[in-house]
Amino acid sequence: MTIDTVLFDMGGTIEEVHFDRNQRLRSLPLLLGILAEEGIVLPGGDGSILDTLLARNAEYKVWSEKTGVESPPASIWLDWNLRDYDTDPEKVTRLAERLSYAWETGFFVRRMRKDAAETLEGLRKRGYKLGVISNTSSRTQVFRTLAEYGIEKYFSCVVLSSMEGIRKPEPAIFEAALRAVGSEAGTTAYVGDTISRDVIGSKRAGYALAFLIRSFLTSGSDATVVPGAAEPDYVVDNLSRIVTVLDGIRAGMEPGMEP
Repeated sequence: MTIDTVLFDMGGTIEEVHFDRNQRLRSLPLLLGILAEEGIVLPGGDGSILDTLLARNAEYKVWSEKTGVESPPASIWLDWNLRDYDTDPEKVTRLAERLSYAWETGFFVRRMRKDAAETLEGLRKRGYKLGVISNTSSRTQVFRTLAEYGIEKYFSCVVLSSMEGIRKPEPAIFEAALRAVGSEAGTTAYVGDTISRDVIGSKRAGYALAFLIRSFLTSGSDATVVPGAAEPDYVVDNLSRIVTVLDGIRAGMEPGMEP
């Protein structure tokens, strides 16, 4: 087996992601402040507003996962998140990307995994092509976060569901990343934190290897996965383990064997 490309999921994989209700309540004023810039004031207390936004967004997630479609930010906010409120569509459309960015960065606490940078450097030194495939409602968050972490230089492609209009596990988004990075599925490994999106999607797209690294998000995302639906080739506890595994494969060891 030859592997020349390693593509990564973002949230839960390159970075650790956490959230809880109190943290989201603390972040809600940022969203409300963005809306207020256009004179949009949502009625009710913070708790009630948060519950409504989360409920409608959960409905959107169910729909998007069922259809495989990622709507543009304006549609997510107008047709789903703010559906219960009387808002001006033109104003919301102007604010939509800022709202989505605030949602992704305020409603989720993000921190780069401690071994991410050294892993990416090790893979680059070995000549692997690297990229990112991420499901995200924002069109700017992943780019800005990679820059903040100082690791954007490692990736020759960043493919987002919000830009492609399709989301993992649809094979088309994995195929789009292959075109962007200039690689073949049969020589590409994918690293993610879910069976439901990452392992199933990369396997459907014909990727040679699937690595699973569990995160805070894994159990929730995989709650409805049928046992045996798909299995990763490797389950790793840290990103640096990927380098060790790939070194073993280059040395002639078969997938699943311990280097």
